[in-house]
Amino acid sequence: MSTLDVAFAVSWLVLVALLVVEAWRGHGVQLRPHGIRQSSVLGSLTVPWKALPAARVRPRADRPSVLRMAFAKPLLVRRRGIPWSRNALRTDNVDTGFLATAIRHYVCHPEHRPAIGSEADGRLLVELANRDGGTDEGNRL
Repeated sequence: MSTLDVAFAVSWLVLVALLVVEAWRGHGVQLRPHGIRQSSVLGSLTVPWKALPAARVRPRADRPSVLRMAFAKPLLVRRRGIPWSRNALRTDNVDTGFLATAIRHYVCHPEHRPAIGSEADGRLLVELANRDGGTDEGNRL
């Protein structure tokens, strides 16, 4: 077995290990009572709600799978490992417009944050989806 074969085999093993970690930990955007968290194989991005009050959150038309954010308090944002982006959430598995609407709602209504993940929160998110309907005006914070 040559050195190239060993290097190729090790590369495949590392790739498979990363995929297993991704599947095990899950990935994507999560809204939590303390803020927004996005995790991936190589790192994570955690944005506390306190970092967002003056932020503008809106999807870009040219990249519908990205939700860019400008932070009011960027020093509160935590990055671990190699996060996907410094100021954007990857939204491959969620509607970008709806996510922007939900984030805007929680920034404007901090009293609703403790209910995130509960049954009451589920009803609220359904109401938001029906009320805003994903319009561009509803996607601005």
